[in-house]
Amino acid sequence: MERAFQTALWLLRPEIVFILGDIFDEGKWSSQKHWEDDVRRFNRMFRHSTDTELVVLVGNHDIGFHYEMDWFKLQRFEKVFNASSTRIVTKKGVNFLLVNSVALHGDGCPICQSVEKELIKLSRDLNCSLQHADFSYVHVSLTVSCVLQHYPLYRVSDAGCTGQDAAPPEERHLLFREKYDVLSKEASQRLLQWFKPRLILSGHTHSGCEVLHDNKYPEISVPSFSWRNRNNPSFILVSESAATRIYLRLQTLRLTEFYSLKFKISIFKTAAHEKKNT
Repeated sequence: MERAFQTALWLLRPEIVFILGDIFDEGKWSSQKHWEDDVRRFNRMFRHSTDTELVVLVGNHDIGFHYEMDWFKLQRFEKVFNASSTRIVTKKGVNFLLVNSVALHGDGCPICQSVEKELIKLSRDLNCSLQHADFSYVHVSLTVSCVLQHYPLYRVSDAGCTGQDAAPPEERHLLFREKYDVLSKEASQRLLQWFKPRLILSGHTHSGCEVLHDNKYPEISVPSFSWRNRNNPSFILVSESAATRIYLRLQTLRLTEFYSLKFKISIFKTAAHEKKNT
């Protein structure tokens, strides 16, 4: 994985790399010493030049599933990776909303309440800005172009997924569990209604899939970057423009949950985790 990542950086020279969570295999159980060892290993494997920005999202293997998540694990992760549970990263007029999807359980847990409050405030701020915008031109900086998170939005299964990055045929009809394999229907609809994103990028399932929610919100589940999770790790190259509508050109490259975004000339990438003992 280290060689693949470094080779991709060298070949594609991205401006930013998004990692869609599950950086570690045992972050939810790690002692402080093991955690620090894993962080050092991660920094070595995913080293990058100052020309490339590395942006990391949290996954369930980093802080545990919802029932295992606590403030200590979350804050430990956020401190190391300078990653808050909700934030916007802007590049060349395109806004990327990063969400801690592990906390979108909707059961009123303290972390869940905190994340939901942040999302509601952000949604209101954006909507308020849009209402006062001059629509004689398109002000893309006032909108969320892309939502990135670890869990996919709700879908019944991978039955409609095709292509070499999709789950094996015998697994595609297995039903997904809400709040475990995918977000709940309610949480998914809230995100779509609040932000109306032009694209959603997610990981978690280890397999690739393209879904169109409500006939207008495209989601791409990015296949895993780890040989442990699949026999053909890969990453996706996406071209984007900050024009009135996002233009997408998708190309799967054999080598991740390593994910590439491209703005005209600039390339944006995301990678996923490699588990221990791979």
